Amino acid sequence: MPASVRPNGSRAAPLLYWRERWLMIVVFAAILFGGLLMTSRGQAADAMMLPLLGAVLAGAAADRFGLPFWHWFANRFAARNHVRLFSPIVIDGDTIHDEASGERYRFANIDAPEMEARCANERQRAELARLAVVALTKRAQAVTVRKTMRRDVYGRRVAFVFADGLDVGQALIAKGFARPWRGRRERWCGPKGGLAKIAETRAMPISCKACGAWSRF
Repeated sequence: MPASVRPNGSRAAPLLYWRERWLMIVVFAAILFGGLLMTSRGQAADAMMLPLLGAVLAGAAADRFGLPFWHWFANRFAARNHVRLFSPIVIDGDTIHDEASGERYRFANIDAPEMEARCANERQRAELARLAVVALTKRAQAVTVRKTMRRDVYGRRVAFVFADGLDVGQALIAKGFARPWRGRRERWCGPKGGLAKIAETRAMPISCKACGAWSRF
């Protein structure tokens, strides 16, 4: 099965971004509206700040905890059937494009380092993750996906990706090229970043003099 590399041509989709955060918006609006109704009858002006503050805090909590739960739910109930990709093109460590259908997929279960990295270590690991996906898909007889109900901020369909039945995302985690997806992107650089956490699992040795000794093996 052929696989090659194409520059990342993802385009931002603000409407999809806000659709992903529907829970935060709904909770914020509901609490604000309800609070205003309860405090609007003969209340002092400063009392009107209470529903606004409550709405902000509830919306933030919904975004912090509700969004990861929504991602978990979407992954848990992903489609059972596998859809074959006939012309897979690897974009980066967690994105693959099917040229035959024109659909672009974002791996549902991992977060890989970014090609537009914040540090040299992240850029290096991003390239290694991309090459690992290329190697797995290139030698596979069949590359398939199990779609979830989600699309991400760039309009990519979120899906589990398989190479001859092997979960590519899980393979990258095992090799130290990616981390499990927790519902939101996290930083990779620094002593508390994703690269340091990978080093702690001993999946891949990593060191960075600027950030401290992350790994001693």
